[in-house]
Amino acid sequence: MHIEKNVCESIIGTLLDIPGKTKDGLNSRLDLVEMGIRQSLAPEKKGERLYLPPACFTLSKKEKQTVCKSLANMKVPDGYSSNIKNLVNETELKLMGLKSHDCHALMQHLLPIAIRSVLPKNVRECLTHVCIFFNRLCGKELELDKLDALHEHVVKTLCNLEKFFPPSFFDIMIHLMVHLVREARLCGPVWARWMYPFERNMKVLKSYVRNHYRPEACMVECYISEEAVEFCSEYMAGVEAIGISKPRTDPDDVDRGLRGKGTMVTVSKLELDQAQLVVMNNNAEVQPYIT
Repeated sequence: MHIEKNVCESIIGTLLDIPGKTKDGLNSRLDLVEMGIRQSLAPEKKGERLYLPPACFTLSKKEKQTVCKSLANMKVPDGYSSNIKNLVNETELKLMGLKSHDCHALMQHLLPIAIRSVLPKNVRECLTHVCIFFNRLCGKELELDKLDALHEHVVKTLCNLEKFFPPSFFDIMIHLMVHLVREARLCGPVWARWMYPFERNMKVLKSYVRNHYRPEACMVECYISEEAVEFCSEYMAGVEAIGISKPRTDPDDVDRGLRGKGTMVTVSKLELDQAQLVVMNNNAEVQPYIT
């Protein structure tokens, strides 16, 4: 899950050119010059400033606005993820405060939708294949006979990434994607081993802290208090509450008059047709069609 988070941050930071998170900068372009590859991306000196030519993955300001607006306006089912709109800064055109599960939701479904109208087709398809790989790897079922094809898929995807992104993009986290299939083969499905449930529980424990000088004691005290309250509520589930007045009427007797003595009448087909004819003849919308 943390490999997925780091890969997502590298892609988002590079596409939106977020300072401190982008993998494309002056040093990265100088590395290309030293390696003697992609000479068209070499820095150009114009006056007293250095100009970095746009690469195939470089987004214009309008395209960045499109991506940010697309993410901010996405509607997802309740409980699927956090509110992505709170993570998008449309003024500075960047994403802030991404948690592990936010990156998981982006890589699974949201990122391919956000970039579908930007970037060249080959770059867009390459990034989409990265998202497809994580989506298949995190599925509820893993078929052993398809893991070899999945491994071959991620290898080809990384080779395609090398065609478009600079060498500085390929840190250890990008490389570890190759080993995820073998890990799944040895350890089983990913969803049975990731840490999302434990991180959610840690958030609950952190909310118990009242005294930051004694955080462990606060967690223990609040946890014991919560268990005691739950035990008492289950033990006293069948006991009547004290101090709450009882209603004078039984809710089951409210509609007793409707359920009293009555007779059931069966309406004939002729009477139904007559009732329908009366309604149609007295409907203003039907009057223009009556000859």
